[in-house]
Amino acid sequence: RSSIPRLTTGNADLDSLIGGGIEPGNFYLFYGDDDSRVDLLIHRLMVNCQLPRERYGFDGKCVYSNCGNYRLERTLLDTQQLTFLVKAAELNMTEALDGIKVICSFSEEQEQHSAEEIQRALEQDEEIRLVIIHNIAKLFTSSEGIPNRDSGERIRRLQNVVGNLWQTCAQKKVALVASCRPKAASRGLIPKPEGGNYLRHKASVIVYLRKRSEGSPFFTDYLRKHPNRAPRKVEFTFGSDKMGRVTKPFRMVMEEELSCLKRTFREVLMEPGRREAFDSLVRVWSSEQGAM
Repeated sequence: RSSIPRLTTGNADLDSLIGGGIEPGNFYLFYGDDDSRVDLLIHRLMVNCQLPRERYGFDGKCVYSNCGNYRLERTLLDTQQLTFLVKAAELNMTEALDGIKVICSFSEEQEQHSAEEIQRALEQDEEIRLVIIHNIAKLFTSSEGIPNRDSGERIRRLQNVVGNLWQTCAQKKVALVASCRPKAASRGLIPKPEGGNYLRHKASVIVYLRKRSEGSPFFTDYLRKHPNRAPRKVEFTFGSDKMGRVTKPFRMVMEEELSCLKRTFREVLMEPGRREAFDSLVRVWSSEQGAM
């Protein structure tokens, strides 16, 4: 599995938590409150998807679907934040924005049609490597402005959207990333994501993001589900600025350090045995990046 390309989240600690980054063909669910920086993570992934593979991107396009009732709450793509991240990644602005297909849904019916549009896009464009659904369960779990609707029927419709999208992405080996809000929970307990058991069952990896305290730059990420990792948590910071700091993945930092050692250290080793010992260490370090 070490040969599988992975997409960096832009934060080395979060990459490590989920197993080295976003993998093609897996379904990732990130959820948290408004101050948890889930929105920032989503915008970073849209940009990082277009990075070349040597910079831990997918070197491909992205489909972004934003779901929310605009009359009740303005949930739109943050273009200012997106352009900031494109500049920070040193990508061509026009090409980067053209590489993101945006689909907005303001009702349950529109989200169902959006899922069909995403499926058609995946069939027509093989360069799409990532599908992002922002607030995937919001329209189906919020009752504002929708009186007398059966919640069970709405969850069933959400299940159809999730199941169809996940099936198509899995067949195309495209990474699926979704975000949602947390459900209410007792104080001290980690809340579950909204959307019901089916959404939690389908997601391969589930991560809950929470700000440590008001005014603190530190966040805690809880790994709630992973196919081969036990639940755990990690604390990190996105940076104190509004946009957050773009953090190099650990693998990139390590490879740069090894490259420097090969140029400046290995060349001055006179004895062949010492060079062989150094090369042996490099092989071991490279094969154990995940543990490191």
